[in-house]
Amino acid sequence: MARDLRLRLNREELRRLYISEKKSLEDIARLYGSSRVAVWKYCKSEHIIRRGRSDARLEAQKKGKVPQNFFDINDKFFSKWSSEMAYVLGLIATDGCVSKSGAVSLCINDKDLLEKVKNAMGSAHTIKYYGRQNRLYSFNFSRQRLCADLGKLGIFPNKSLNIRFPDVPDAFLIDFIRGVFDGDGSVFFEKRSPEFPLRTSFVSSSREFITELESKLATLGMPKKNIWQQPTKNSFSFILRYAHKDSIKLFRILYPNPLGNSLFLKRKHERFLQGSQLNGKTAK
Repeated sequence: MARDLRLRLNREELRRLYISEKKSLEDIARLYGSSRVAVWKYCKSEHIIRRGRSDARLEAQKKGKVPQNFFDINDKFFSKWSSEMAYVLGLIATDGCVSKSGAVSLCINDKDLLEKVKNAMGSAHTIKYYGRQNRLYSFNFSRQRLCADLGKLGIFPNKSLNIRFPDVPDAFLIDFIRGVFDGDGSVFFEKRSPEFPLRTSFVSSSREFITELESKLATLGMPKKNIWQQPTKNSFSFILRYAHKDSIKLFRILYPNPLGNSLFLKRKHERFLQGSQLNGKTAK
């Protein structure tokens, strides 16, 4: 059947229909009285890259074949470094989840930040609320190119234990680390030290990631620190901690003036501000 199809459909027309007009394999098969499998074998023999499941579904939604809403999003967002891209990458690297099917889910308990991330990515997706799970909000998207670019940057399914620190350009390193901090960082007050109570920490399940993070922070002016190891149910957590004075240094690094973009977790920024004002000598 594939040979018969070649007699009726030349390779140029095949490329035009599948690549330019984005017709589905089934549509092309129907036009030429063939089977979907025969069309795909023809495409494969011509080295035509098959659309991923998410992109195929997207085209079906555009053409009204699938009864679901079509949501716009900038699928080139992770193709080029920018201040906003670096921050979102850091947030996904720590607080995001990539499924094997190519869907990305970012779940946090701050809807305003997710709305900002959504807008930065040019997305029209709806932010979903999961009230039964500690008031979590979720931003989900699925595009073949977005997931492919994330993969090139080291963001894969089941990334927690083996994620590596990506090769972030110096110009966007602070934005990336601020995203990492908003995902897996903490800022809090130590009651046993009322005069100098501010504390900050980063935590990761990947020793390699947090070791490189510590090294990068040192290049930005933070003091060298040891990585603490803490056992968990199935593995270990690796923790980087800073006391009061160093936490204020971290605050000044993560939130430079002017800030490159408006992407940051407001409650952590406010806690930093509060902590930096608790002792006048260290806040100067």
